[in-house]
Amino acid sequence: MRSRTGLHPLALALLAWGLSCGSTPDTPHLQAVSPERAPFGSPERLRLSGSFTPDVAVDLGSSQAPPSLENRFEVRIGSERAYAVRFLSRDSLEATAPATLPPGRHDVTVTDAHGHSSTLAQSFEVIDRGVQRLVFVTSMRAARPGEWTEPIRIELRAPSGLPAPTVIPRVLSITSDSETGRFVRLGQQEEARRELEVTLAPGESGADLLYQDSTPGYHTLESSSPELPSIAQTVAVGRLGPPTAVRFTRMPSSPLVAGKPVALTVDVLDSSGGPASLPATGIQLTLRSLSPAGGLALNEGDPYHPDLTLVLQGAQGRLPLLYKDTRSAAEVWLSASGFNRDTNGALSPHTVSLSVRPGPTRRFEVLRTSTGPLQAGVPERFTVTSLDAWNNRTPYNGPVRLSTFPPDPDFSPRGFELEVGMAAFNAEFTRVQPVSVVVEDPHTPDVRGATPELSVQPGPPTRLTVSNVVGPQHAGVPFSLKVEALDRFGNLVDTPLSVALSASGVPEGALSPTTSGTFTGAITLPVTLTAAMEETNLRLVTGTATSPGALSTTTGGFAVLPGATQRFVVEDTLATQTAGAPFRVRIRAVDTYGNTTRDVHDLELDAQGVHAHQFTPPRVPGFQGQADVELTVLLALSSTRLSVSSGTLKGQQPGTFAVNPGPAVRFQPQVPPCITASDRWKLTLQAVDNWNNAVSSYSGTVRLALSPFGAISPSLTPEFTGGTLTVPNVALSDVAGREPQSCLELVVTDTADARRTVRQCLNLQLSCPKAR
Repeated sequence: MRSRTGLHPLALALLAWGLSCGSTPDTPHLQAVSPERAPFGSPERLRLSGSFTPDVAVDLGSSQAPPSLENRFEVRIGSERAYAVRFLSRDSLEATAPATLPPGRHDVTVTDAHGHSSTLAQSFEVIDRGVQRLVFVTSMRAARPGEWTEPIRIELRAPSGLPAPTVIPRVLSITSDSETGRFVRLGQQEEARRELEVTLAPGESGADLLYQDSTPGYHTLESSSPELPSIAQTVAVGRLGPPTAVRFTRMPSSPLVAGKPVALTVDVLDSSGGPASLPATGIQLTLRSLSPAGGLALNEGDPYHPDLTLVLQGAQGRLPLLYKDTRSAAEVWLSASGFNRDTNGALSPHTVSLSVRPGPTRRFEVLRTSTGPLQAGVPERFTVTSLDAWNNRTPYNGPVRLSTFPPDPDFSPRGFELEVGMAAFNAEFTRVQPVSVVVEDPHTPDVRGATPELSVQPGPPTRLTVSNVVGPQHAGVPFSLKVEALDRFGNLVDTPLSVALSASGVPEGALSPTTSGTFTGAITLPVTLTAAMEETNLRLVTGTATSPGALSTTTGGFAVLPGATQRFVVEDTLATQTAGAPFRVRIRAVDTYGNTTRDVHDLELDAQGVHAHQFTPPRVPGFQGQADVELTVLLALSSTRLSVSSGTLKGQQPGTFAVNPGPAVRFQPQVPPCITASDRWKLTLQAVDNWNNAVSSYSGTVRLALSPFGAISPSLTPEFTGGTLTVPNVALSDVAGREPQSCLELVVTDTADARRTVRQCLNLQLSCPKAR
């Protein structure tokens, strides 16, 4: 069906979609790249996610041709252009990352046909697998003289063992130990060369080459590249006839050095003396060293064995191996024999001899020629022999330096000459100590030797020393005190001693220990002082069973600080106090041993039986050590005591004290709750101080009156007894007819002091409810 415009309906729809999408300002828009990383040297197909609007191609002159989407997007990864870009949908594109992208993170940019671009920074990473080594991938090759071998491949390998494409151009050098050997790169039309250099381009991991040689024999190919270890492989060139003999074809040109491996080579040869063709079942090769200290190994790092048996197969007609001997000898015999496993025939064996000389001098052996105790001042005979690392005697000629360990400042001699690796000398010691005689090469300090520890007997004790006490110390915390008894050379003696300790100004029992017990030479004592002191010192005195004279020494002065607060000490209040009158109480913060501490506390104070509002102060902030605190108790009571606390720390007075009331300042009346004009009722009066404590010591009389009207009988009370008075049969007059009156004031005034006046409301009513 055609539209009025003559265009295909699908074309119209695509045109409308293209116009609407083309008007979108944020296309193309790249949001994600998947995968986010790939290894170097291999192309990677990427999926680009986001918003992409393609161009629409419509044939306006055709009513049948369907519209098509033209893929005109360009994708760049870093500076390189991706290929095989494909439009999948408005949400995704596909593109292939080039294998030549260098390692690292790269920006990915999408550009549409109108030149609009969207870049996602650092969104794709190329990972360098790293080149660790070169390897010959192919096995050992063989060829007849003048003919090319089968291809030989050399590859770069990563630590994982997989081929590793190079990031930068890398040059491989390939050489042969044969003067007539020639190389050519496989597939290259170039002249054969004795030395071949192959340049691997970025992304390449290896090369294939061919080898040709006109000289029969086993030839070693070697390849190297900058910063990588060299590698080698053997090529056999010859008639390759049946095997007839085994031969040592590579031998050292000079004597072996003890302990140092030397490279040997054993070849399987045919009757012409060239490389042999090995049978299918191989050649059983047996190698043997007749030296008790010699051994053979195939590779560096393998264990060395005096006998080595293995089977050579395929083209493996040459066997490189290592030989090591640790004993020097003028002649060491090695033998090689072979057995043809196809024909069961023995091959012609081969025996060679080597000489092994000592290795370089590695140490000196120092021996004492006599036994028994070594005494200061008595010469002692010693011998010195120079040895290599394997205890072979070396022909060392030259000076050596003598010393002792620990040092003996007056030791002699200080040096002498060795001839052909041997010498003898007399030594004299003046320092009494366990000591070793040390011999050193003055030019090579690592070449040395020493005797076992020798015991030099000490002299009698002449001096006592004590370590310094680093102050301040803390009461009750042990500290170490090192005591040494020395002879006149400053050496620790071996005479049994004991030490008595005392501390200046410290009370008896506050120092522990007071004696060290018996010791020899030196002793470390854990000393504890429980008394805090501004300054003290320790005096030590020794006595011995063999010497009548005592040795003594004294430490320097040091302080002993109190420990942490463990409790509070509150001194007793000896006298009776008066309510409202301040009095002082001494409070101390003490450690475990009763020393006044230096910690700062916020004290909470309390008095037994006294409410907090009747006691001041309730707390003392910033309390430290000791203080006289001024307290006031407002409640009179017969017995109380002061207690303090700070967190979990507490303290309390051992004894109690009484608090008497203060002077009487007013009266507390007790009247009925309801009174009529005709009632006779009971009035009770009590003298109290400012804090309502009953003042039992008060005696006197008071005047009674009513306000604003009426009279009361009696108007003058009897004498108070014990601070309290009860007046029975109190009556009111001149009040009838004035009821009710909820507050008819009763005025109570001390006849001796009008300041002691109190007013109390009387509830005057016409009638009062009967008491139940």
